[in-house]
Amino acid sequence: MGAEIVIDPGERQGRYSRRTELTLFLVPIALAFSMAQISKALWPTLLAEAPWALLVMSVSTTRALLVQPLVHPSVFFALAIARPLIMAPVYYYFGRRYGDVALRWVERKLGPTSTIVAKLERLFQRFAYPLVAWSPTLVNSTMAGATGMRAIAYFPLAVLGTVLRVTLLYLLADALASPLKHFAEFVGQYQWYITPLTFALVAVQVWRRQRKNRGFIESVDEFDAELRDSAFELQSEATITSPPEPD
Repeated sequence: MGAEIVIDPGERQGRYSRRTELTLFLVPIALAFSMAQISKALWPTLLAEAPWALLVMSVSTTRALLVQPLVHPSVFFALAIARPLIMAPVYYYFGRRYGDVALRWVERKLGPTSTIVAKLERLFQRFAYPLVAWSPTLVNSTMAGATGMRAIAYFPLAVLGTVLRVTLLYLLADALASPLKHFAEFVGQYQWYITPLTFALVAVQVWRRQRKNRGFIESVDEFDAELRDSAFELQSEATITSPPEPD
């Protein structure tokens, strides 16, 4: 689909060593994953005490709707737009650099039962631009890079689409302001009962992901090994499915 499958690209990649290149991808991806987990674990307390922090930590649509009535419009638009766009280039160039290997790595992290990558591969053939515009997240942006979408198309789509999406969320939350505020008040009143439950639930989910080697927080060496394993899997599959050469 995308870039050439590279199993051993050597010690240097252009101006950077392979380890430096992997670090530049791994650190922001792991940080984004960590912040998303923290927002899921502590969202009741954050909603009551520092709602703007939820916009910094997560691109979740539901949490954006909950936060909108509680913060100034300038804060909402600035953070809700900046958060996905900061990570979009990282995901795009990760896919651009490693192609199908990056997609296989993402697929492995989502788990063996996840079908989202396979489904999006089919949808991307027809709806690549709308998908990127609506949600330049890890899977969509990595796939955009892996499928060779040009940067001159990707980045304007990501920016304009994010602005439109955030505007629609703002208008929807504005129309639902009263029930959303009532819900936030309820959460704030019982946050010290709800937060331990959400924290425990996320802790169990993260623990299970780590046990199955699907956590995003790992060392550079582990990241390197996983990419090489993904490349080897793809190369093995290509060898098995390729037709035999005629005698």
